[in-house]
Amino acid sequence: MNLGGKWKVFSAVLLAIVVIVGGGTLWYHGYYTKTPEYAVRMIEEAVASHDEAKFDRYVDMRKLTETAGNEFLEAAMDADSAMTEEARSAVSGFAQIFKASVSKSFENAIRDYVRTGEWGNVSPDVHLIIDKAGFYQSEIRGKEGLEKNADDGRATLGLRIYQKEAAEEFVLQIRFEKGQDGVWKAAELSNFRDFVAFVTKARKEQFRAYLKKTEDIIRAHEDKVGAADKKLVDILHSGSMGDMNVRRQMRAVMVDEILPDWQLRRSELEAVEPPTAAQTLHRLRLRICDMRISYAISYAEWLETKKAVDIQKANEILKEARTLEQEAETMSRRMTRGTM
Repeated sequence: MNLGGKWKVFSAVLLAIVVIVGGGTLWYHGYYTKTPEYAVRMIEEAVASHDEAKFDRYVDMRKLTETAGNEFLEAAMDADSAMTEEARSAVSGFAQIFKASVSKSFENAIRDYVRTGEWGNVSPDVHLIIDKAGFYQSEIRGKEGLEKNADDGRATLGLRIYQKEAAEEFVLQIRFEKGQDGVWKAAELSNFRDFVAFVTKARKEQFRAYLKKTEDIIRAHEDKVGAADKKLVDILHSGSMGDMNVRRQMRAVMVDEILPDWQLRRSELEAVEPPTAAQTLHRLRLRICDMRISYAISYAEWLETKKAVDIQKANEILKEARTLEQEAETMSRRMTRGTM
């Protein structure tokens, strides 16, 4: 092949490369960057690089958090199974007052997550909302796929989220919308209400399991303490508090039966891991055990010393213990109604 022929072949190859590269560039800038797939990729990159400006370009934060706030409040009312339609209507109107605050909490939390890659570096009120929504105990496991609807200019991405409290996955659907500039943006968590309900159901089941386990413990010990209390009454009826032998027998019941039973009850309750919703109740029950243990020790001491200061101390402890028991009973009933 002569030099002219070689040049023609080289020119043809070069032209083909230019066409391919140029066509690829046109395809990339003219089409691919205006697709929901590209928006998803950019959001992933923004989160990975903590690029808030890029994140804002592909997420309609105002719309996303407004709808999330509304869905969250609706789910919160759904959780109250005892609420009538009339009450729901009244509460729904009142809840709208807090909608802006709840939406802002979601925005603050999301922005902080983009900046830091972690949940939790937020104010207590925002922390409460994010915890209620179930995000702190969740992790992203992958994408379920992207479905595009050309008719309404929307697309939906399924995000597989493992929720630790429920111990299973939930596919959270993120709806994308195409803007007038052709750029797609994440604009709505379309099944966020279902996700919150999913988390709420798991928490209720955990709470019911906690109540069953702890109340079985409490019931078994109440039977034993009740029998020991009857012994005290029978011993007292056999004589009087001025009788040393009566006091000695009562002290033996208090030290050998009632005190160790409360100590054992506390250790058994402490071994139970409470769910988040039951932590306040659990701490209260442990505090009651502590007060009852202190009472048994103080009362036993008074039976030995007969000092007025000792019985006064014991009575004060008993009064506080009974107050705490009433609080725990009220809390337990209220929380049980909420899980029906």
